[in-house]
Amino acid sequence: MKNEFIPESLYRKILAVMPVPCADAVIVNRKAFLLGKRTREPDKGKWWLVGGRIVKGETREKAVVRKVREETGFSRVKVEKELWSSETMFKNSFQGPPSHTIGTVYLVSVPSRTVPRANEDFHDAFRWFTKIPPGLHPYVTESLRKAGFSMEKSGRKRRKTA
Repeated sequence: MKNEFIPESLYRKILAVMPVPCADAVIVNRKAFLLGKRTREPDKGKWWLVGGRIVKGETREKAVVRKVREETGFSRVKVEKELWSSETMFKNSFQGPPSHTIGTVYLVSVPSRTVPRANEDFHDAFRWFTKIPPGLHPYVTESLRKAGFSMEKSGRKRRKTA
């Protein structure tokens, strides 16, 4: 399959009138999940799932494998199962107009807990987590819950006093 990118001017027009199909991944290894800190809008600077739009002629499952390889550099990627589908609507996007995506989220395993090198086109940092940190976008939080992860407890630990 040839991966042809849509010229930006055409993509802006598409975003103005159509939702965009996406495939996202909850990437796991040994009871931990990987998130990337986004370099672009929407949600620039926030921890997010790896993934993105599906190109014509590509299945959702093949798209999620491609996106994981593209964004993280992991060559061995195993799709475990489809977790859920949902929609996100953002007031801003890096292409300009508001965006509406229809995302399918997959549970994907990788063979190591290496921290991928940042790729400025997608993420400026990656981090492995074992609990869901507060403040994530609801789509990301719900995807992680559906993968079996629980929320990080808030508050400080109290010291025992004698």
